[in-house]
Amino acid sequence: MRQAVVAIEDRNFWTSPSFDLARIAKATFYDVVHHSTAQGASTIPEQLGKILYLHDDKSLTYKVKEILFGEELTAKLSRTAILQEYLNDVYFGEGATGIEAAAQTYFGVHAAQLNANQASLLAGLLPEPSYLDPFNNLAAARQRQQLVVAAMRRQGDLTAAEATAILAKAPPLTAAGSSSLNLAPYFVDAVESWLQSRYGAGYQTMGLRVQTSLNPTLNQQAQQLVTQTVAEGAAMHMTAGALVAEDPRTGDVLAWVGGAGSGAPGGQIDMVTRPRQPGSEFKLFTYSTALTNRDITMTTPVLDGPFTLPTGGPGGGPYTVVDYEGHYAGVVPAQVAFGNSINVPAIRVELKTGIPNVLATARNMGVTTLTQSNSSYGPSLTLGAYPVPLWEMTQAGAALANQGVLHPTTYVLQVANDQGKVIFRASPTARRVLSTPVSYIVNTILSRDSNRLLAFGSNTPLVVSGHTVAIKTGTSTDFRDNTAVGWTPTLVVGDWVGNADDSPMYGGGINGISGCATLWHDFMVDALAGVTNSWYPQPGGLTTKEIDGETDYYLTGSGPSTSVLGGGTVTPSPSPSPSASPSESPSASPSASPTATPVPSPTSTP
Repeated sequence: MRQAVVAIEDRNFWTSPSFDLARIAKATFYDVVHHSTAQGASTIPEQLGKILYLHDDKSLTYKVKEILFGEELTAKLSRTAILQEYLNDVYFGEGATGIEAAAQTYFGVHAAQLNANQASLLAGLLPEPSYLDPFNNLAAARQRQQLVVAAMRRQGDLTAAEATAILAKAPPLTAAGSSSLNLAPYFVDAVESWLQSRYGAGYQTMGLRVQTSLNPTLNQQAQQLVTQTVAEGAAMHMTAGALVAEDPRTGDVLAWVGGAGSGAPGGQIDMVTRPRQPGSEFKLFTYSTALTNRDITMTTPVLDGPFTLPTGGPGGGPYTVVDYEGHYAGVVPAQVAFGNSINVPAIRVELKTGIPNVLATARNMGVTTLTQSNSSYGPSLTLGAYPVPLWEMTQAGAALANQGVLHPTTYVLQVANDQGKVIFRASPTARRVLSTPVSYIVNTILSRDSNRLLAFGSNTPLVVSGHTVAIKTGTSTDFRDNTAVGWTPTLVVGDWVGNADDSPMYGGGINGISGCATLWHDFMVDALAGVTNSWYPQPGGLTTKEIDGETDYYLTGSGPSTSVLGGGTVTPSPSPSPSASPSESPSASPSASPTATPVPSPTSTP
């Protein structure tokens, strides 16, 4: 490869100065005569200087700088070091920067295994790697290869027989797009967007060294599982999926998969960042707010029965809240309503605590998409009617996983310049967004399988054997989005499945269990393998009550109540299980008449 590049790019590389005036004059004359820029006048040291330090500007000043950088590099580095650095940094097309990446991309081998046929083809790509891409324009790439082979013959690097053999047959290529070179394309795109926003469009030529938080093994597992899940859901018109994992103790991203792959429908869109309806997942903010404001406890009885609001429906008319199951559970403890993701109780809790308060909690926990005035949002807010990106819902879950302290999502840890000097080091500011006692109560509710029996049954993918986990799922209107976020003290994972074009999935087989919960479960099993189970110690500020072997927790100064949210009272029961039908004296209307604005009215599902 060294011989091929030197022969075609800078045949006097080993002996001549970095600044070759005769070469510049010859190339300039050729370009003027042929009205082109086909003749490169830059030596390899100059090209390396351009790659590392300059932007793509063809001005005279630019050329002078290129020459000066080439001189400086030649003075400080050996020719061998310059050539090695050049081959490691030059772009070969197809997203492959450096010779190792190019060898893997085009031939599926390491750079050290390249033969003369492969090396001469790659060396020929350098002037115009996009136009000469052998996957798309093999004929042009082979024509350029002929020039490389001729140059190598003149240099004495190939015999006549070797040259003839190369020109007789093109080297076999890998299948286009089959290279495993970029194992984290969605994450890399996110990092590149961050770099461009911080350093401008020329960041690629600044010689930056970027350290990220990604765990390549976990990310590869996530990609395989997302691709597999989407393939298995094809019969239900599922074409896209996404997964993001963080360490809640730091906010560091461990896995970031935005789609099922470039070949899948919508696979070029990063669904980690695309706002989607979170469905019942949004109830995290509603119940966290109500518990914080002491509007409810985890055992507050809430009526699940027919419930219609005077406004908020189609055309500003009545809004009837519908439960996913199509029937009502009666009076249930708040923890059962939350764990089973029952819609009517969630609306009642939201109206009691106040939509502006729920919005404040969501925004404080990192949701940035809810930017309209508070009056613009109606009761369906708690059912996830308003789009939020997956990574922001995962970040909110991370705050609960970290006992109420939010560490902002971070994926670029450090950036050094071409001299090795650190010019950026991540130092996000952690902040408390929920109290430790409230976080503990929410985590307890969402980790109890007994709180999910009505909607999900027992021993579902929401349970990870050998580990205590909390999880909340959601499904949006017409099964357009199916999402989940779940966590342990050391890992939070959010995922989504659906269609990037917003078309609905076939709901008969897609719900909070069969869709993304299975994907979430399988990833958690892989990620937690060999990890010791851990959970949170009970914090101060709580009192407890034992019921049928389970401990319920109350903020100090609060306790069990028999007053039903929705109207009526219940007789205290030793069982935490919900009654099978409404109590004898509940009201079918909310205890206070809310003012609702017209909003989307989804049928949010577990």
